[in-house]
Parts: sequence; structure tokens; C-alpha cells
Amino acid sequence: MDLDTTPCTPDDLFVLDRLRTPAWIVDLPQAARWWCNRAGLALWNASSLAEWIGRNAKNPPSAATITRMENLRRLFARGEVSTERWTFYPDGTAPVVAECRASGILIAEHRGEPGRLAMLVEARPLGADEVHPAERRGYEALRHIGELVSYYAATGEALLRNPAAIRALGDPVAAGEARDQLLAGFVDPAQVAEIRACVAADSVYRADALVRTTAGDCWYDTEARAVLDPVTGQPGVLVTQRDIADRRAHVEELERSRELLTAQAEELRNLAAPVIRVGDGVLALPLIGKLDRERIQVALAALLERTVAERVSRVVLDLTGAADIDDSAADGLLRLLRVLRLQGVAPVLSGIHPRLVHAILSAGLDLGDAPCFQTLEDALHAV
Repeated sequence: MDLDTTPCTPDDLFVLDRLRTPAWIVDLPQAARWWCNRAGLALWNASSLAEWIGRNAKNPPSAATITRMENLRRLFARGEVSTERWTFYPDGTAPVVAECRASGILIAEHRGEPGRLAMLVEARPLGADEVHPAERRGYEALRHIGELVSYYAATGEALLRNPAAIRALGDPVAAGEARDQLLAGFVDPAQVAEIRACVAADSVYRADALVRTTAGDCWYDTEARAVLDPVTGQPGVLVTQRDIADRRAHVEELERSRELLTAQAEELRNLAAPVIRVGDGVLALPLIGKLDRERIQVALAALLERTVAERVSRVVLDLTGAADIDDSAADGLLRLLRVLRLQGVAPVLSGIHPRLVHAILSAGLDLGDAPCFQTLEDALHAV
């Protein structure tokens, strides 16, 4: 149905005051009240047309309403009509549920002025027995909830999106060229295949998904399940999605911190076993801190790398900064000495202070014929 190309002015609409059906016009896309007949003023509990229009400033439209008006504007631009149940909140009276026929109409303030697209609403208030309270509350919750709620046919056609989903994913009517809108909404097609497999098995799919939105690709906690279409009875897919960009950013930051800490720990381990050339064919290895299994392994790896690549005849293991030796450290130190001997490298120990001597004896550590010196300087003079 094409729109009448002649714009209506307020003076052209006086005849509608005779109707018992409430009717009013909303100026799009601001969702601003523009004109209302007498029956409509009664429904809105307005004392006059001027008072009703004045509510634009007192009660500005919500984000959900703006989104809905933009959706309807595109519908009217194609000459289509929308019939839905809406809930209204007249000042000073109980909410009213009405079956509303909304269509496009061109309006202008005065004759001869260019017209602009507006919405003509014809409302039939429903009786208490025509709509269940839970249904009314559920619909309002769907309109204002922050999560994205979308309903798709089995073919992937988007049959319904709540205002939050329309803002994030786009108007499914405007994107009608993309038949499989479920597939088009995900960056990874494999996830859509998983969703359809879960739905076919009557199970619930839930995962973090990278979703194509009007603002670019964003991460959403996505849940999908099979739900029959209450209009056609055909199987469909109900998808709910929650923005997790902040959570993902936090997880990625934690991962970067973990990698940094791992790298720093590796660097500290390497610093704790620095191999130093102190003479022709002589290396020194200060062993600092607790001599646990990991520390001995790092020291052994560092020594092997140097002894294999270079001509080394002696290695001075300096224990000046080492903590007391326990059984595990004693086994590791003995292994270190044996490996050096097997490579034909003579081990030398330095920094054997009295407390460490006591710890070596308590651990029953047999140093064999490895020369021992009180200080690193003494050991270097001897070699």
C-alpha cells in the first residue's frame, strides 16, 4: 500500500474527532506526540490536545521506544502496516492494553509545506479478559531488558528481536536480504552449526561467541534453545545474548599478566644461575637462594649449554649465597657434580661457610674428591 503523497495538516484531521476509536499521530523519528482525536485524549486521560502534546517534554521516549519507532519508520516507508498489542500509561489512571494498527502518514504543519513521515495509530482497548497480566508484564520486560533476545525460524530468518537486539544486531526487516540472519550474525560459522546441532538434539547451546554487531565484532555470552513458534507452531531457535566485552578484556589482561609473570619468573631463574667465564677454560656458577630441584635443573641446563659449546676444564660452583641444603638439594648437587665429571669437567666448590658445612654433614652429602674453598676468590686463585 503506497502512502498518500498529500500531507495532512491538523486542520485536515478534525473529522476524526467524531470517531469512537482512539487515534493519534506520532512524529517520527523523535517519537513525539503530534495530534490526537477526542477518543484518544480520553484513553490518554489528557485534558486537551495541547496538554497531551506537552507531555513530550515531561515524558521523553525511552531508548526502547526510539528503537521501535525507527523500526516502524522503515516499515511505513515501504507502505506496510503493523498490528500489535501495546501497553499505554495514561497520567493518573491504570495502564491500558490496546490492539493497535499503526500505519504511515505524511504530515505537515500547514498546507503547501513538504510532508514528513509520521505514524498513525488506531487503537482498540482490550478488556481484562482479553489479555493475561503475566503476558503483559513479560512483553514489557522483553522491551526493556538489556540482554539481546532474538527468535529465528529454522531457516535462520529473524522473526523477532527485542529493542536491545535491534540496536546491537540491526533491524531484521531492514536486513531482509540476508535470509539466514542467524548465520549472518556470527563471525564463526562453525558456532552456528553447533547451535543447530544442539537445537536438533533438543539441548541447550551456550558459549562465548564473536558476534557481528552494528558497532563491529563483539563478544557475547550466547545461549540458544529450541522453541516452537507460537504463531505458526513451527520449530524455531530462541537466542539470548549478554555483552561480555568487559569480561573478555579482563581475561585477556589476566592472560597477558600471566605470560609476563611467567617470563619474569624464567628470567629470575636464569639470573639465579648465571654462568660466568672467569679464566681460560674456567667457568663460575654462583648458586643463590634455595637449592630446590628446579633451581638445580636450571643450573645444569645453563652449564651444559656452555660446556658443550666451549672448551671448559673446570667449573667453580659458588655456594656463598645458597640457603641451607636439604635432602632434595643434596641429591641435586650430587647429580650436578656427576654430570660435570662425566663430561670431563672438574668441579670445584667455594663459599662453604660454617652453617653450610653443618647442613652438608646433616644431609650426608658425599662431595667425593671435589676441591672445596671458603671463598670464590680462594677457588679462583687455586684454579
